[in-house]
Parts: sequence; structure tokens; C-alpha cells
Amino acid sequence: MASQADYAAALQRAGVNVFGLQVNGQQVSGTVGSGQERVKAVQAIQSVQMDAQVNIQVNEGFADMGGGAAGGRTYTVKAGDTLSKIAKETLGDASQWKKIHEANRDAIPNPDLIRPGQELTIPG
Repeated sequence: MASQADYAAALQRAGVNVFGLQVNGQQVSGTVGSGQERVKAVQAIQSVQMDAQVNIQVNEGFADMGGGAAGGRTYTVKAGDTLSKIAKETLGDASQWKKIHEANRDAIPNPDLIRPGQELTIPG
């Protein structure tokens, strides 16, 4: 059975931001900002597990949060990730980890303690 990290990685490869991604057995749910993103999300989820029960909602209010120049995008923490590793992958520079920490200070009081499945905002 696929894990939340598996789905998050597939969604990230597809370039889709799913807010509130939840995985409960074969049920996968969350919210995207457009119908087009919903289609991409469903395809990415089914690439991981064809028989997944997908419940992706569309809320156009989320569209502006998705990854434009001014807003941030999201990243779902995978096992083995560190803020430096995430910064290198998403911002191109591991030393930018402090920006990610600052943008997520409410969710990450200690930058050394992040956990798989956590959704982080990556500053633009």
C-alpha cells in the first residue's frame, strides 16, 4: 500500500500543489486550485496506486497560493529530508534553509525536527 510520502512525491513530480493532502488506506483527499490541477492530481495519484479512491476538491481560492512568483509553493516532507536538503531541491541552495524555517515557524519550532508528511510552504 502506498504511503502519503509516495503520493506527495508523485504530485510534486507532476507539479501539482494539493493542500491538506490526506491518505487513509486507499483513500486520498485534498484540495487544489483549479479543475486542470485536479485532473493532474488524479493522474499522479493513480500513477502510484491505480485503485486509489481519490477525493480531490477544487477551491479556486487556493489557486493564488499555488506557486506564483509572489506566493509560495508547498513541499511535503519525505523520510530523510532536512531543511537544507529541501532548500537545495526547491530553492537551489542548501543555505536557504532558514527562509523555509521562517516561512513555517508555526509548524516547525525546532528546525532539526521535521517529520515525513508535514506540508511546508516554500517561499517564492
